[in-house]
Amino acid sequence: MKDFFSLNEQSRQHLNVFFAISMDFLCITDERGGILKSNQTWETKLGYLTPELLNKNLIDLVHPNDVANLILALKKLSMEKESLTLASRLRANDGTYQFVTWQFQWVDELIYSCAKDLTELYHANKKAESAEFSKNQLISLLSNEIHEPLESLSLFIQLIGKTQSSSDQNICLENIRLSTEFLENLINGILVTDKSNQTGHDVLAFNFHNTVEDAIIPLIVSAKRHNISLDLAIHPKIPATVLGDSQRLKQIISFLVLNAIKCLERGKISIEATPENTDKAVFKIYFTVKTSGIAPLKGGTDNPFSINDSNSRANESTLDFGLELVKILVETMNGKFSANQDSASGYEFSFYVLLLRDDAQNSKNVNRLSERVLPMYNKNIRLKAEELLAIEQIRNDQAKSYDKAITERRQRILVVDDAPENTQLLAQALIENYEIVVANSGKDALGIAQQVPAPDIILLDLSMPDMSGYEVCKQIQLEENTMDIPIIFLTTLSDTENEAYGLQSGAVDFISKPFDLPRVEEKIKNHLALKHYREILSIAADTDALTQIPNRRRFEEMLAIEIRKARRNNTPLSVIRIDIDYFKPYNDSYGHLAGDDCLREVANSLKKTLKRAGDLVARWEGEEFTCLLPDTNLKGAAHVAENIRKAVLNLRIPHQSSPVEKVVTLSLGVATGIRSDESSADPFGDLLKQAQAALINAKGTGRNRVFVYRK
Repeated sequence: MKDFFSLNEQSRQHLNVFFAISMDFLCITDERGGILKSNQTWETKLGYLTPELLNKNLIDLVHPNDVANLILALKKLSMEKESLTLASRLRANDGTYQFVTWQFQWVDELIYSCAKDLTELYHANKKAESAEFSKNQLISLLSNEIHEPLESLSLFIQLIGKTQSSSDQNICLENIRLSTEFLENLINGILVTDKSNQTGHDVLAFNFHNTVEDAIIPLIVSAKRHNISLDLAIHPKIPATVLGDSQRLKQIISFLVLNAIKCLERGKISIEATPENTDKAVFKIYFTVKTSGIAPLKGGTDNPFSINDSNSRANESTLDFGLELVKILVETMNGKFSANQDSASGYEFSFYVLLLRDDAQNSKNVNRLSERVLPMYNKNIRLKAEELLAIEQIRNDQAKSYDKAITERRQRILVVDDAPENTQLLAQALIENYEIVVANSGKDALGIAQQVPAPDIILLDLSMPDMSGYEVCKQIQLEENTMDIPIIFLTTLSDTENEAYGLQSGAVDFISKPFDLPRVEEKIKNHLALKHYREILSIAADTDALTQIPNRRRFEEMLAIEIRKARRNNTPLSVIRIDIDYFKPYNDSYGHLAGDDCLREVANSLKKTLKRAGDLVARWEGEEFTCLLPDTNLKGAAHVAENIRKAVLNLRIPHQSSPVEKVVTLSLGVATGIRSDESSADPFGDLLKQAQAALINAKGTGRNRVFVYRK
């Protein structure tokens, strides 16, 4: 076997020069991969000194998973005497790896090797793949999870519009409608970036003035909150009616104004629209959005530019995601977008779009501007007093049904004090407006707190012989069914330290002895009102808007609670996963409104089928539902699931597109966890996955059936 030392002097000099200037990983090895010569790059990039490499084999320097491929390549190279290319990971002296592509060449029984460093390219590709995956997740979320509730909200607004309302209420409903439409425009604008969802835009006649105003109105409240005024100027030469895509234009304007609001803490945003020659059949309209005022604090994330040079022109790489969307949307309307930063708070966004002249309509409306009254839009961007009254009225109307249920029973106050004279005094003062329950010890108080109905509020003495008020408060806070009851401490201690400790224990307020009865009544009234509104918000947050049954958030919350109970009490816990069979064909055949009706009927049937107070049915997502059955074994849960299947089948909801039945049917998966189950370290941790696996089996074996998960 030859080595490179047998080369003549001139060849070795040429080789040394090449090794000295190359930035790639160069080396010469024998036919087994033993390194005979290497260049300086091995030291600068990988940390290997040349003497270290001369004692190593090339095989020792690659990732263990790449060794087999390298050995095969070297063997093939030595046998067939040809050049080969191979990708592998090259280990640095610190244990990290570089991604490289090798080129091997067999020359006079020696192997000449060159490895190009592709690490940055590899990481860039991985980052791009990750970004694409995140983008696809976002697009999926927008197209599936957010569109559906927005459609329900639009339907809800239509239904309210059919009822008798005051003019002020109608103004607010119009603002809600515009805000809903605004959200839909934002979502559709983002979806434009997904090439698989891109479609040509519509060319229809629309009122230009109304379209621009509709894009801005939903943002007025946000601008007002930031002390920003909005000025809109539309050139009088722009025709009242034009041909184009009004929805796309609203998306562009909304995105731009939204980004402009991000640029300011307070100040002014001016929106101007000026035309090119409107005598042409196809003409340009130029839009300019300018900001002036006070920018957010330096270092914030609201700056839409990533550059530091305040007078530089923004290019594609400096625009944030929102402005990138604007650029894409403008281009779909055959226009061009640009952005400038003139100072710390001076931004200018400009674009033009192509529109068509609508000769037929404009001949009827020569020089006629929009006569529409903007509901929340005026020069100073202020909410009118009558609009604020209308908002208050709507809020009160929404709470009436809940208020009625509360007022049908007197609110219950538990007074806990070991001094009978104190409890008697408070009882006499409050009994006219509230139901009063008295406890003279901490132990009695804990027992009463667990009763049904539970107290709405607890007045708790701090100093009691058996248990202090702090201990009673902590016990009440630990129980899941009493933890939301507000507690007010009764105390003669008024120092700050004791108050702080009491609030840390879970109390909401203090009442000092001797009692100032008007102040006591006022505090009780205020805290009951706060509890009342918290309950309203909790109900709204935990309820599915379409079906009016608990939502996924509530189910997951209750699942965690019931798992803790099952572990503590050593009782079984069952879950049922439910899916409406072939629901997409149902929507396609009967329409989304009929689909909503179907979901409501199925949800109502599920709720009626579950008889026990502790059982829970919830809408998981789309056409999927879940049931939670505490203290229920596998046989009992399977029986409940079968009852649910039959109940929905007996509804006889027509479904001509279903290959199973010509009515709506369900597939159900059942799983049960038992603490004594020795086959699982955590018998409750995988309940949802097990029930989902059973559901998949039910669907895979024909649908319209119950499948039980067995370990």
